Amino acid sequence: MSSEAESLPLAAPAAHATAGEARNPFRVRGYVTWLIASVLAGTGVGIQAVTVPLFVRDRVSDDHRALAIAAVLVCQNAPAALFALVGGVVADRVERRRILVRTYGVAALVSVGYVVLSSSETRWIWPAFVLSAIVGSAGAFTNPARQSMVPQIVSRAMIQNAAIFGTMAFMATLQFAGPALGGVLVDGPGLSFAFGTEVGLLAAAAMLFARIATDRPIPTGRTVFRDLADGIRYIRGQPTILSMIALGTLPGTLLMGPLTVNLPIFVPDELHRSDKFIGLLFGSMGLGIVLGSVVLASYRFPRRGPLVLLSIVFGGGMIALFSLSPSVWVAMPAMVIMGATGPAIFINFVVALIQEHTDPRLMCRVMSVYGLSFTSSLPIGFGQAALTSTLFGPRVSLMISGLVCFAIGVACFSLMRGVRRLS
Repeated sequence: MSSEAESLPLAAPAAHATAGEARNPFRVRGYVTWLIASVLAGTGVGIQAVTVPLFVRDRVSDDHRALAIAAVLVCQNAPAALFALVGGVVADRVERRRILVRTYGVAALVSVGYVVLSSSETRWIWPAFVLSAIVGSAGAFTNPARQSMVPQIVSRAMIQNAAIFGTMAFMATLQFAGPALGGVLVDGPGLSFAFGTEVGLLAAAAMLFARIATDRPIPTGRTVFRDLADGIRYIRGQPTILSMIALGTLPGTLLMGPLTVNLPIFVPDELHRSDKFIGLLFGSMGLGIVLGSVVLASYRFPRRGPLVLLSIVFGGGMIALFSLSPSVWVAMPAMVIMGATGPAIFINFVVALIQEHTDPRLMCRVMSVYGLSFTSSLPIGFGQAALTSTLFGPRVSLMISGLVCFAIGVACFSLMRGVRRLS
């Protein structure tokens, strides 16, 4: 971290928020910087969601595409799951901007590696497994640090809207702008150029995060593992938070996992379209997340808990309908609706509710466990999608995932009374 960064704090302490600021986080300069950095980071990671599967797909036989794509995705997400809990403890012990500068810097260097590989026209895919594991390991520290910066930057009254706009910006670029841009760049200038664009975006995000001042953690005097144990005990004593963390396993297993594995095959085989439509379909879901998030930020919903549970039902139903799409022009509107009625509600409200009901001293540890619930579920989602896609094809694989998600959502709405009562 440079000395210049140390002398340019941009955060406005939460305690200094005035009544006039109410729920508008954009009046806090540090939050605006955090949001721009999140947009750049999300776009870079979103491009990678398209480029890495395509790098692998084009270097294996047709019969092994689903398994190869799933394998490289597991290599990225398994280390993220393995180090997720430690990442949360570290984020509670180390200044968060320092973590973000280092982890996004590592991600940018990994993208340089992909530029070299794709430029050399190598047929090897094993380097992608190594590079993906490095990115996943860094991500275990990135996610809890980035998410938990918000309560340090804005007042408590601003947390919900700050979380919504932040999630909207990150997820919209991760799922919309990034993948759409990635698909267009691959079809146009080529794969190497797309990887090069990632490098610039991730490096720029790291430099902006360096300019945001966050609270310096107060040492607990305990080991990392004792701090981790404290965090786990705290979550076990909060049944409603524990329920929301458990719900975090569903999107990875039954939504994002199946889509990530199946879309690179579904688009050319079933919809008979070029690779840019893979990015545009991911982008359509991201557009739905943006539109849904705008609605959520514009109105104060009195019962957020029931909406969280219903979003699982809606998301599952829409992915099942999406699997029946006869053309890309039907598939894209279906993805927009799915993003608005499923992920937009789930991601925004779950993050806001957890942050509002968590002891600030344990925020990173709680958010890391929530992140673990999603990250650890992704390899399961990749695996089940690879198996069902190989056996029955991508259309049936998506249908199975959607129907299972719908059924689980209905069951959760009936059984999770604590979540249903959240306002």
